[in-house]
Amino acid sequence: MVNGKQVGSSGMVGTDLQSEAPVKHLITPKLAANDGYADIAIEISNFHNKEGGINSSILLGSQEQIENLINYRRISGAIIGGALLIMGVFHLVIFIMRRSSRENLYFGAFCLVWCVATVFNPPSAFLASKFFSIDWSWYIKICLLPTGLAIPLLLIFYNSIFPQKYGKQVSWIFSIIGGTYCVYTLATPPGAYSAVAFAYFLITRTAYIYLFASFINDLRKKRKGAVYLAPGYLVLACAEFDEILFDLNIFGSADFTPYGTFIFILSYSLLMSARFTETLSSYERMTGELENRKKKEHDHKIIHLRLSKMLDSVEEAILAVNNDLVIDFCNSGFEKLSGFNCKDIQGLKLNELLESSIHQAAFFELINKQAATDNNTTGEEISLPVAGGKTIGVLIAIRTIDIENEPIYVMNIRPAQTQPDKRELAVVIMNSSLEHWEKSTGRSKADLASESGIWNIYIEKDGYARTQTLDRYLSIETLPERPRWKNIYATAEFVLSNCAQTPDSTSKLEVNLNQLKKMS
Repeated sequence: MVNGKQVGSSGMVGTDLQSEAPVKHLITPKLAANDGYADIAIEISNFHNKEGGINSSILLGSQEQIENLINYRRISGAIIGGALLIMGVFHLVIFIMRRSSRENLYFGAFCLVWCVATVFNPPSAFLASKFFSIDWSWYIKICLLPTGLAIPLLLIFYNSIFPQKYGKQVSWIFSIIGGTYCVYTLATPPGAYSAVAFAYFLITRTAYIYLFASFINDLRKKRKGAVYLAPGYLVLACAEFDEILFDLNIFGSADFTPYGTFIFILSYSLLMSARFTETLSSYERMTGELENRKKKEHDHKIIHLRLSKMLDSVEEAILAVNNDLVIDFCNSGFEKLSGFNCKDIQGLKLNELLESSIHQAAFFELINKQAATDNNTTGEEISLPVAGGKTIGVLIAIRTIDIENEPIYVMNIRPAQTQPDKRELAVVIMNSSLEHWEKSTGRSKADLASESGIWNIYIEKDGYARTQTLDRYLSIETLPERPRWKNIYATAEFVLSNCAQTPDSTSKLEVNLNQLKKMS
């Protein structure tokens, strides 16, 4: 009442708990002075609050000053509440999309809880009172409950992004304390300044001390992203100091607390955004690498198909490897030579086929030589491992072809010509001499033995002429242990001198004869 006239009211004043009816915390009555003098009388009953009386400051001022102050609090509360709601929903959506990132769940829930605390906070509660019709007692409970949920969520969240040695144990302890506080708040009448609420307030300060200590330790260890939290913790420390002084009735206002808490949450949001950006960049990089790999695999298939059409009809053994020395293709000629199945070895690294380090070194030296010179290498003899654990001597010529801008090393492989030993060469000369004699003269083996006088002839009763000794010189299995080398020389020389000369056959026979004489 002002000058005996009622200018404002909230609820119903009573003489006990049952007769009074509380409605809301703040009212803004308009005063009219009488000759510059105002007699203000305030009639209060506060049985629902255990401390009773007026628990906040009474502000006097012009209508414009008071309206500006109220509008400022409401607008700032709406902005902070809206920002917290957006951050909460955003991080919960991220969690739904990526269930493995549980830190987004904890942070999103923390933002939503603090959004409720901001929207229902008396200085900025016009949104709640405008859109919701809530009983006064439940309004008080809703104002108190977020504190019991926010602290455990904050501890769990911090431990999820920066795991601490005893983080899980601390989170469990404060979760139990916070849960107990919430149950107590729901089960008992409103008591915003009761001993339990104040005790919980003091206990939660230890949680902030733990968070500060963990943050300083993480900052000292230079844990990635910890520096983003520095502004938030600095502002929170100032806000907490301001609230403690307010609760001790040293300061008359705690207006800085909501803003300090919001900046604190904003610093965590900045950290989460940085981590999300890093994760997204990593995902994009991996996606790009996967696309490149798919493209390479596709190109590899195209290369293989083209090589198949180009090379599979060639009888000579062919083996093709790409720039990573992965076997792209081998033809049927290589299967016959090596005994390997092309389907089994395609896609293998060349060093997996060449088990021996010696064989690997020989092949890699040829390929490196080819890559360095970019010219076709001439046939070089090396040992090639084949099926069954054996090796054969082969001549390899390498050429490079470009398919889809990728170098492919194509190896033409053929067996190396091994020099026969003396006994094998003797058999070759005897068979060549007999073949040349028969083709040139049209006469038989017995005629050669008879006319040359070198080999004995045995006449059977039926008149058939047999050349038993000569026959033994036509096979390596029957060749005597001590062959008559002079007879072999003489036979070849007799054929060369008494048969028509054909360049192909006689030149080869002469070469072999001269080689045999050198071996003697």
